[in-house]
Amino acid sequence: MDALTPRAKQEVIKASPAIHIQNNITLLQRRAWNVLLAHAYDNLLHKEIHFIRVRELAATLEFDSKNDQYIKESLEALVSCRVRWNILNKDGNEQWGVSGLLASSVIENGICEYAYSPHLRERLHNPRMYARICLSLQNRFEGKHAQALWELCVDYLGAAREHGETPYITLEQFKELMGVVDSYPQFMRLNSKVIKPAIAEIHQVSDLRISVDYRRAGRKVVGLKFKIHRVAMLPDANSRQTSLFPDLEDMPTAVKLLKDAGLANNDAWEFWQKGFEFVHPDARPAGGGDNPEEALTRYVREKVHLLEQRQKSGKVANPSGFLMTALRKNYSNAQFEKEEVAQQRAEKIRRMRKLLKDRDGVKQEQDTALHELTGKIIDAFPAQLDKAVEELLAEGVAGFAYGYQKNKTPMENYREHRGIAVAVGTWLEKRFAEQYGEVRQPYQKRLAEIEEQIGALEAEGISAKHLH
Repeated sequence: MDALTPRAKQEVIKASPAIHIQNNITLLQRRAWNVLLAHAYDNLLHKEIHFIRVRELAATLEFDSKNDQYIKESLEALVSCRVRWNILNKDGNEQWGVSGLLASSVIENGICEYAYSPHLRERLHNPRMYARICLSLQNRFEGKHAQALWELCVDYLGAAREHGETPYITLEQFKELMGVVDSYPQFMRLNSKVIKPAIAEIHQVSDLRISVDYRRAGRKVVGLKFKIHRVAMLPDANSRQTSLFPDLEDMPTAVKLLKDAGLANNDAWEFWQKGFEFVHPDARPAGGGDNPEEALTRYVREKVHLLEQRQKSGKVANPSGFLMTALRKNYSNAQFEKEEVAQQRAEKIRRMRKLLKDRDGVKQEQDTALHELTGKIIDAFPAQLDKAVEELLAEGVAGFAYGYQKNKTPMENYREHRGIAVAVGTWLEKRFAEQYGEVRQPYQKRLAEIEEQIGALEAEGISAKHLH
């Protein structure tokens, strides 16, 4: 048996091919696998089974919850997760491989036993190409894309160098590394949702600074190269999260829904990892567009909703079996779709009401700002007020002569009568168009954005005039 209290490892020697894997695991699962590898590394070749105390694993992960259930679920998911490694073929070896990240895992009396497949053990020990991954630093990351990209950059930088760069990585390879193979067909969305947030988080929590070079075919981005520079000072260590998963937020929503519905843990994780490939080809829905994870979650909600309806009518003897079959065969659920349409319409109506309220608020802010400008112009050029009143009375502007009190001064009329003030402001705007235009510009931009959103909702059948 491995010693259960070896000197704590501060880093893991992680083979490059194991970094270049499909990222279809969660953030905690990736961290846990790194810790397990560090603990087992010295004995990889001559021992098949490795041991670590659960509390030591949790402590290294800085997972301070006394409930270790999620760690158990993560280990179970690592056993069921099948991955291809060496996506970038950095070590020059043409060998292709597929394996579970763990071959098995058992927890008993607070001790976690775990094993790797024989092929994976060989790949992990004494690698020709590797990176040293700091186990404490990895705990600062909150996004799995950031951690995966950080490991990749550490791999290509090396421990002793201050500068480095990756080769050009095709978008297809990069999306595999990030676990978003079927997501973000438009590079703009991939950049804004994955690349930029990941780089920003790496800059915030690590000593690496990263820039990106783009390879284009015409105007289309087809490849990425990450240039890496190590800076002298690390961010404040207090900036890291104090609790790794206080509400188990790392668990995918689809997995949580399935588990809450009574599905076994391994079945829930297997479904999430396979995604729509779990569904029978003849019944498989169309792809999830820009957000397959959202589409998968909706698919799960629909099947769980169907299960709940059947349970209410007493027609389900085996809930878990029914749910697994519904997922695999894509049972239809007209009631869910009907309720979803009603909920979507209610949400659109709520959004329309908010937009109308926002529009009125922006108009009011604009009027206030214009009125303030009019007052400043009058203070600077008092004669302009007298001239405005004279011309407006002579022109017989509707309502102006009626509201204007001749027994009072132009300034008293301006201050006491809102209609007079508005008319004077309109008159002055024709003569100070540039100044008024500068004041109007930000409000007009906001109003245009609101009107565009209102127009989009009206195109979907939500009429603004019926909501007042």
